[in-house]
Amino acid sequence: MPMNSNLCSHLFIPSNFPCVNSHRYPHCDVDLCQHAIKIKEAIHLVRLGARAGLVCQLTGLDKAPINRLYRQMLGTTSPPGQMPFSDTWYREHDLRMLQATFIWRLYRKLENNGRSLARVLIDVFEIYTCLVREPLLDFTRAVFVTRLPAMNLWEERTCGFCSHDFLDPVDSRRNTCPGCRLYLRYRCHQCGSPLNPQTKGRRRIQCNRCTNASNGKAQQ
Repeated sequence: MPMNSNLCSHLFIPSNFPCVNSHRYPHCDVDLCQHAIKIKEAIHLVRLGARAGLVCQLTGLDKAPINRLYRQMLGTTSPPGQMPFSDTWYREHDLRMLQATFIWRLYRKLENNGRSLARVLIDVFEIYTCLVREPLLDFTRAVFVTRLPAMNLWEERTCGFCSHDFLDPVDSRRNTCPGCRLYLRYRCHQCGSPLNPQTKGRRRIQCNRCTNASNGKAQQ
């Protein structure tokens, strides 16, 4: 039996309501909706491992409800600690630098999509953990990567080997991205062929063939 059209119009929410059928719902003018969205984002951030202080920074909520949220969700208080204040941890290994660059590029693609900063960082971290087989950065370190260029500690450069943009510390003066550095660690810098492993001495950068060719040219 078909439903009465007048009854249908009263059963369903009108389409002109601020939040309905809108992908830009964080910009809804209804205060209660804005608060509900922030609470939902805070729940998501807690699940991703963000500390209470970082959740407050990203959502604008007070610390008291965030601490209460932690106790209700995890049965414990937020772990102590602050945001990193140095990039030393990232610089210890090229694989960390490579994943940091990956997070930065994701962030640059998603930051201007009209959503809140918390939502953008949630999406960036979830994409990162889905695509990277062994993620090395937790949520806090991932967020800190997005702040390093603004702090003038890191800058974008173009790799001399692959021509892709990458992030690197301002004082490093390197022109090779971490991905190429990892690749060339076990490959000849000239022809790209695999290098035979050696247990002692200085790391080789050329295979025997390229080395002999270079020595022959030098003798001529």
